[in-house]
Amino acid sequence: MKTKENLLNAIFQEAQKQFFSKGYKNLNIDDLVSTIGISKATFYKYIPSKELLFEECIRRLLNDFKYELSKYIRIILKSKKETFFYYFIEMIKKSGDFLNSITNVINNQVEKRFPQISIKLKDFTKKQIENSFFSIIQKGREIGLIKKGVNDNVLYFIIYFTLTNLKQFTVNQKIDIPLNKFFYEYFSVIFNGILNEDSKQLYFQQIKYFNNEK
Repeated sequence: MKTKENLLNAIFQEAQKQFFSKGYKNLNIDDLVSTIGISKATFYKYIPSKELLFEECIRRLLNDFKYELSKYIRIILKSKKETFFYYFIEMIKKSGDFLNSITNVINNQVEKRFPQISIKLKDFTKKQIENSFFSIIQKGREIGLIKKGVNDNVLYFIIYFTLTNLKQFTVNQKIDIPLNKFFYEYFSVIFNGILNEDSKQLYFQQIKYFNNEK
């Protein structure tokens, strides 16, 4: 017999899969409960609406990504000069995969219906940059890879406003670029400006390796 916690986990896991494959509009509660093997009455006993189901799926997705991200950050902050960029680029890949998955679900119509989700995503991005990215920059400075004279406020402005407005910009300008490719190019530009000269070769060797790997 399923406990309430196990049942809810099963519902959210399957709902997340179907939101990703079908989109918000096309997810049908009848199909969802049939796949899980429960009744609609059981579903609505715990989850009053499709809207609340979607919001909880996004919340869980953000929490899962935050947990994955924190693992990479702990590794990066313990890394040496030779492995610093390797793990940083691994984190870029993870971030790109996350943005790809969530962008497929949250289109313009969904954003209009759930404006609070867009706000939550921007707040999430802001916190991750503040709590994570700048600790990585500081680590890079400590081991002699990153310039010490770069202003953190300027760097924050560039990174935060680019990432939070990326989707809208690509839509308005009709630019079709895979997010993973964007991340590689974007951080190549950023690091080209903030790395010490003798660090650039190491970084771009790693970027080339991951691009060839893909």
